[in-house]
Amino acid sequence: MKICITFILSMLFMHTNAQDLIKKELEVGKYLKINSCKKGSSEFVSIDVYARTKAYNKKKVDSLSGEGLLSAFFDDSSIDAKRLPCVMGDKKYKIAALHEFDDKGISKRVVLCYTAYPLTLIWIELDKALELGEISY
Repeated sequence: MKICITFILSMLFMHTNAQDLIKKELEVGKYLKINSCKKGSSEFVSIDVYARTKAYNKKKVDSLSGEGLLSAFFDDSSIDAKRLPCVMGDKKYKIAALHEFDDKGISKRVVLCYTAYPLTLIWIELDKALELGEISY
């Protein structure tokens, strides 16, 4: 049975005299575009890049749903993290996993994306990145 994790996002677009509510879907396996940085910036505000120094157990990850990626990738301290540099913007990245969790009583939605490097993941704080215009799909 294929497990499909979907986030329904709503975005408002102005049309002549009315507003239409348009729903978009993010799914594991689809692509998400990271836009260009704002002028004068050297890195993104709500997007991080995580790089491992050693391999992780990819057998623990369901590639169709992304389930297990969070725990498999972040299971030890062999990780370096920093804000995503602007040179990685204006590109599309494959969605690896979608997660929602509570952080101090606040619900946070996160999108993990693969990069061209097998030991690297992009961590996107979804709501903040949408608000800032850092991503589109």
